[in-house]
Amino acid sequence: MRNTKWIYKDNNTSVNSNINIDEEILTLLNNRGISKDEDINLFINTSTENIRNPLLLQDMEKAVDRIIKAKNENEEIWIYGDYDVDGITSTSLLYLTFEELGITPKYYIPLRDEGYGMNKEAISYIANEGGKLIISVDCGISSHQEIEHANSLGIDVIVTDHHEINNGIPNAFAVINPKREENLLPFKYLAGVGTAFMLVYALYTKLNCPQEVFKYLDIVAIGTVADIVPLVEENRIFTKVGMELLTHSRSLGLRMLIKKIFEDYNDRKFSTYDIGFIIAPIFNAAGRLEDAKKAVELFIQKDHVQCTNLIYSLLQNNSDRKAIQEDILQQATEIIEKKKLDNNYVIVVAKEDFHHGVIGIVASKILDRYYKPTIIMEIKKEEGIATASCRSIEGFNIIEALNSLSSLLVKYGGHAGAAGFSIKIENIDIFAEKINEYASEHMSDSNLIKPIKIDTTIPTYKISYDFLNKISCLEPFGFGNPAPMFALKNCEISNIRAIGQEKNHIMFNLKKDGVEIKNCVWFNSEDVFNEFISFTKADIAFKLKLETYKDRYQYKVFVEDIQLPSIDKENHLQKYINLYDTVFPLETVIYTRKAIDSKNIDLTFNHGEINLTANRSYISTLDEQTTYILNHLKNMYNYDFTVSIKDIVLTDENYNVHIVIDKKYDFKSYSIKAGELFTQIKNFLIGNFNYNAFQKHVLATIFKEKKNCIGVYEKQRGINTIIRTIGLFYKNMGKKVLCVTKYSLPKKTLSCVDISSQYEEGYDFYIFINPENIESYSTPTLILTDKVDNFPKDYKVIKDEFSIPKNIVITDIQNLMDKNIYFTKHLPTIKKEEIIQNLKNITTLYATCDILPYL
Repeated sequence: MRNTKWIYKDNNTSVNSNINIDEEILTLLNNRGISKDEDINLFINTSTENIRNPLLLQDMEKAVDRIIKAKNENEEIWIYGDYDVDGITSTSLLYLTFEELGITPKYYIPLRDEGYGMNKEAISYIANEGGKLIISVDCGISSHQEIEHANSLGIDVIVTDHHEINNGIPNAFAVINPKREENLLPFKYLAGVGTAFMLVYALYTKLNCPQEVFKYLDIVAIGTVADIVPLVEENRIFTKVGMELLTHSRSLGLRMLIKKIFEDYNDRKFSTYDIGFIIAPIFNAAGRLEDAKKAVELFIQKDHVQCTNLIYSLLQNNSDRKAIQEDILQQATEIIEKKKLDNNYVIVVAKEDFHHGVIGIVASKILDRYYKPTIIMEIKKEEGIATASCRSIEGFNIIEALNSLSSLLVKYGGHAGAAGFSIKIENIDIFAEKINEYASEHMSDSNLIKPIKIDTTIPTYKISYDFLNKISCLEPFGFGNPAPMFALKNCEISNIRAIGQEKNHIMFNLKKDGVEIKNCVWFNSEDVFNEFISFTKADIAFKLKLETYKDRYQYKVFVEDIQLPSIDKENHLQKYINLYDTVFPLETVIYTRKAIDSKNIDLTFNHGEINLTANRSYISTLDEQTTYILNHLKNMYNYDFTVSIKDIVLTDENYNVHIVIDKKYDFKSYSIKAGELFTQIKNFLIGNFNYNAFQKHVLATIFKEKKNCIGVYEKQRGINTIIRTIGLFYKNMGKKVLCVTKYSLPKKTLSCVDISSQYEEGYDFYIFINPENIESYSTPTLILTDKVDNFPKDYKVIKDEFSIPKNIVITDIQNLMDKNIYFTKHLPTIKKEEIIQNLKNITTLYATCDILPYL
């Protein structure tokens, strides 16, 4: 297999949260530095309301006032952009929003040959055209001389940029940059288009129409994703909200392009992949091969015919770009293989006719293939120089490497992971030699082992509609919030075959614990095919995606890496934990061609299968994953379930029935004798176990002695079982119980009692949990408290007096993983019964505090 190392982010740590969400999703959030409930809610519930005040950016108010002045005095405003997607979308955003406010700006985007950023010739051109105010987008922070030139021509410049401030603040009228130290806005990682958006947001707010600007967030989303900034905080809001607007964009051209390239545009749930790998490259190709202004024209164009022509031209550009890119990639790969350049620390390939617009993409693809720092150069023989694009790996800072060789370079720039430079042709060979010498001194062999960063392992049954639907709350995924990487260990592998036109991908089936996932895909894996076909078992690192085929949901496994099966022993306790901690309700989808007339549906367990029925008529069978979960929970913990229909969607192929499955908390009895009812409740709640001494004493005082009492309890001694026993008894008698508490109670407890933070009239029985003041009540009352004195005399006081047997060692659950005999609530019911029955015969029992209610 490949030269990789797997790094697990979760470190088997448990995440504590009061939010009803899967442990694995809490782990994903924790891996991203989000662990507090407040932060989790903020992350999941994305809203434009959470976009911070743009005036927290230095010079923002000054810039807004200057734009309004230009509007009022009919000054000519020019937008100065850049030729990449961030610059294109920034320019288009300002143009469309200004136009809506009654300003008709002009714009200038340099050709790639003009170089990045502002240039004096362009500024002189704008001055000759009558420009009085230039607003730079995605550039300008380093254009000190160019801005001084504009000042000398009587032009004010407002800089909106997001790049690093390496040479101080230019002498512009206003400089808006999230990386300025003077900012009060704490988030520093806006894209150029995000910075431009904050400007128009402030402008719209000043003009009393702030909500109107949010309709342009689809354009902001495209530039944000394309510029690979972290998709957190404001960037997350821009992207998530913006992707929802793509189908109905305010830009006619963008709307027509979406319809052209996505057949399912009306129903499609757009992703960052759609933007980063399908939409953005179309706009990028214009700047790479021709003129980026064509891309801006499409965004702002209002004529259908013109949009059609522009779309055709842009798609042709992109097609040409792909062909050029593939040709250069093939040539570069052949050179690498022939000269064995992949044996070097740094791969350097230089050749004439390598198009400078795509060599950066080629460098990225070469790096992905060989996992080594890669430099691709276009030799320009007539000019006597070569231009280069560099891409690097973790642990090797490419810009520091270039710093050490600056005497060989004409000019250079960039950052740790990506850079560019130009060099005289005669220096190419010595450069390749020197940078490899530098790398040999600053990079170890371990740096060349590709890290596969895994969020967590999951059981096979988690690869389901329910889990993938829950994961979607973490979207959009991208830089700073990567798509989760999961692992499965010791999977059975079958039906391995090569797929794709070039047979350069692998497809196979995996199976574990009786759950089979078909058609797993490992892209660009032809180099390991011959080795992989000998596998019958493997550990798999992968990402998940929910797709549809013929109107049915499919759970797609996209493999990132594969290793020989680990020798780790199967951990039964971890399996119990995963199942026991299943978060309800579960949602899944069943498919039928029958119309369902009744909403009264049931689950029927039948020889391992679970069928969905309505009025005893078969509808469909549940999927393997949901069937596995329900069968095991029923058999191991005696769970029962309810099912309801959430939605029915009629498609061309089926009725897609979205169903919700929950644990059954309701108890019903037709007994008229109190003793029989009490026994049935006890069996429903704790099965073959007995109430512990404290529970028995409290319940006997209430039901036999008919007295109000105070129960002084130790923690973890099963007070919820007491509350549920009382609640179910009264509920079946047609009466009501109120629990007065500031604590949150489990869902199963809430199904049989009402809850309030204070006393309310009209209930038949009252339960108080740790009240601040213990008072006397005339109605039947139970007070549960951990206080030890100052009790009213008219209550019977029951203190929980017990001691933990000497053969029991209380510990946390992680310490049980290597034990043979242990106790935790996660054990199947029959195993818990066996341990409690034989407790006296066990020399040492390691247990969590879950054992305390049973003692």
